[in-house]
Amino acid sequence: MLAVLAVIADRVAVRFAQSEVASQARSSLGLTSEPSVTINGFPFLTQALGRDLNHVTLGLDDYEAEVDGQALMISELSADLRDVEIAGDFSGATAERADGEGLVSYEEMTRAYGELLASGDSGFGVEFGYGDGGQLLLTLQASAFGQTLDIGEVPGELVLDGEAVRLQVDDADIPDVGGEQVQAAIREQLDTGRTITGLPEGVSLDSVEPTEDGVRITISGSNVSLG
Repeated sequence: MLAVLAVIADRVAVRFAQSEVASQARSSLGLTSEPSVTINGFPFLTQALGRDLNHVTLGLDDYEAEVDGQALMISELSADLRDVEIAGDFSGATAERADGEGLVSYEEMTRAYGELLASGDSGFGVEFGYGDGGQLLLTLQASAFGQTLDIGEVPGELVLDGEAVRLQVDDADIPDVGGEQVQAAIREQLDTGRTITGLPEGVSLDSVEPTEDGVRITISGSNVSLG
């Protein structure tokens, strides 16, 4: 009977702690709703008394980051937090290691990139999609002499350089449309790196990979403060 009561008390305590973590995460990350939180491992009370949680997982339906100052919505963002050390007064915690991933839909990529281009009055447009060959597919447009030229679909890649992401398209894949001036403008925009910021403090972008559902991103960091 005592063992059963101890297990019940442990489970009640962990549920309360998960609720508190979710509330603090919502506040510190500026979220519109509380994330899902799971504190793994048993017993929880032993971990809490030692102020060291082995493994905590967070799940967010939507998280707003930025690309060159333009809002970029990341969906299905999940994070694994390892060796989470709780502050002495339980006001915060620090994860020794954090790893996560999320998804940016092609519709969201097209919207954000389009607004960036519109703010710079580049006359260049791009729509993101996924090709049958399992790669990123770009539908390009360019404006020249008051006319909009449909350049067509070209295969491309996303290249990560630090926190900046740029599009990579082989010159041979860009149709010879609009003359040298248009071609130069297209190449300039494709080669421009776009910096993703606004990720949770302490984590950075690790990879960007096109999938059928959107661009899958992975993030990681060490000594990540949870607020």
